[in-house]
Amino acid sequence: MGLIGDFLEMVGLGGITGVDVLFAAMAIIGTLLFTIYFLLILIGDFTGGLFDFEMDADGVFHLFTIQGLLSFIMMFGIFGLSVSQADQNAFVAIIAGTIAGSFSMYIVGKVFQMMSSLEQDNTVEHSQAIGARGTVYRTIKAGELGQVQVEYQGALRTESAMAKDENLVIKTGKFIKVVDAIAERLIVVPLDINSQEE
Repeated sequence: MGLIGDFLEMVGLGGITGVDVLFAAMAIIGTLLFTIYFLLILIGDFTGGLFDFEMDADGVFHLFTIQGLLSFIMMFGIFGLSVSQADQNAFVAIIAGTIAGSFSMYIVGKVFQMMSSLEQDNTVEHSQAIGARGTVYRTIKAGELGQVQVEYQGALRTESAMAKDENLVIKTGKFIKVVDAIAERLIVVPLDINSQEE
């Protein structure tokens, strides 16, 4: 136990024995590994999902990720050692460590779950603009491209557009309706705001 013993001596825990050594080792190793893992995620996700054991299931399974397990080990060791050093017996220390570790694993699991839910697919699907209404941003000349502003996929977007009738000119500021999308271009018709059909 030379290296671990020297380290425990350095942090003021040289006199611990029995189960306290286990708690201290788990606290130190868990904290070190959790910190390294968290730093790797922050500086560019070098892990590339290699250590992500998260399962595609509801309930308790989403907690069993590498970050959740590391946080459990870290908090189990820290709280177990703290309770044990407060002159409590080993059983009480193990129970306290288990509760603290489980709570930590739950919180960390929820935090990482919220972080992953914030990652959105920003792919623009132009077909979702069909039926949207908007205005002409840059005049659509006969048979040529112009630009329109329409709201779809939760955002107001400026897109290239052509009139469905190639002989039609739709001037800036006029209301339009998207009737089709070809590649990244929208096909639009003038919108008669007085028409009941629209």
